[in-house]
Amino acid sequence: MPAEKNPETVFLENDDEFLEELSDYLDVLSNPTRLKILKAIENVPKDIREISYEVGVSYENTKKHIQKLNTAGVIRKETGISSRSSKGVHPVWKYSLMPGGLDSVFNNLQIFSCFNLTPGTEHISGRINSLKEEIITGIRPDTPAVIIIGGPEDGRIWPIDENKIRIGRADNESTYAAEEGDIIISEFHTAVSRISKPHCRIIREYDRWFIEDTKSTGGTYINGEEAEKGIRTEVFDGNTIELSRSTKGIKLIFCAGKDYNH
Repeated sequence: MPAEKNPETVFLENDDEFLEELSDYLDVLSNPTRLKILKAIENVPKDIREISYEVGVSYENTKKHIQKLNTAGVIRKETGISSRSSKGVHPVWKYSLMPGGLDSVFNNLQIFSCFNLTPGTEHISGRINSLKEEIITGIRPDTPAVIIIGGPEDGRIWPIDENKIRIGRADNESTYAAEEGDIIISEFHTAVSRISKPHCRIIREYDRWFIEDTKSTGGTYINGEEAEKGIRTEVFDGNTIELSRSTKGIKLIFCAGKDYNH
């Protein structure tokens, strides 16, 4: 296994205006009710009354939470039709997770968590890591899996049922013969994505997990660091995995399951 790379030392300056904006951003996303709302609208657009009922918060407070999430850019609204009642149906605003919204959140948190904060701002790092854990906990499946972030399959969960599986692209002209349990990504990620067939493998050895890049074209990145090709690199619960960094690359969150011992 290769030695760990030493990340470049980058410091966040103690800029009051920037830190205040960052704190506000973390406040918006770290509220447990707002995380429940994101989960409630993850797959099906809902109006405020439907969301209010599902998360158990009053209509007025739900509306305020929605406004905060809209400001953070992780949800969108569009016209829809209300559920049928004794008065019939009527037009309503329906809210859904912005395509790539969670991808944007994770990108931001990943960037900030890589910085070394100047003295007096260390508490920000703790809040960032706590928020990452809260979001992952909200979507973490019971069993080992990877979760797609961004793209047409945003939020899709691929279970890991074997101790060794491959992840890659398949198409009509592919010579890559998929095996049972393989993770075959969407046709959206075409050849220009530089995602190979297969691209990498996830391997379990006892209670440890590893990624091995199978000499892919676009590379495999773990938390932003490129993994050495053909060498197993250990991954941990909540790590982000990127297959290529092109415009049609794919980003995954690795989840070791809810019984994982951190």
